[in-house]
Amino acid sequence: MTTASAPRSLLPEAAALFNPAFGAYLLAAAAGAHHRADDTPLPYLSSFLVLPLVLPPDFRTALPRDTRTSLTAWLTRNPQLRAAYPARAAALTAYTRTSHRFALRQGTYSADSEGIVLERRLPPLPRAGQHDEMAQCTTAAALVGRWLTATPTATAFTLLGVTP
Repeated sequence: MTTASAPRSLLPEAAALFNPAFGAYLLAAAAGAHHRADDTPLPYLSSFLVLPLVLPPDFRTALPRDTRTSLTAWLTRNPQLRAAYPARAAALTAYTRTSHRFALRQGTYSADSEGIVLERRLPPLPRAGQHDEMAQCTTAAALVGRWLTATPTATAFTLLGVTP
């Protein structure tokens, strides 16, 4: 998907996942988890790695439960996902930018030379079952945010086979 908005032909569930407000929520969840884990803002460039890892179901379901498995180890165990990542990242770049603009306009977070800083607490999503994609995406975004505390931005880009 190369456009910032979801095509009208998508199922409602898919359209909801490509809503800029939801993308902004996921980016904020990743930034919040990053800050809680390391007391530093999520680097702006690193934020472009989040949605391609979180939104595709095959990536999301393959993510580990916690950060004891490093990004490097996870990619080594999932070479097919590593190979698919560059195309998915390219396809989601415009959506990530649109989500950033939404979050910045809403005052959810700010971005400066240090990275993304939450400006207010995120409202929690309703508690959902294990089959709720929005809850799964939020959990995955928090995991990726924590992962990115242990992986320098340049290293993460190299491991995933993409360039800023």
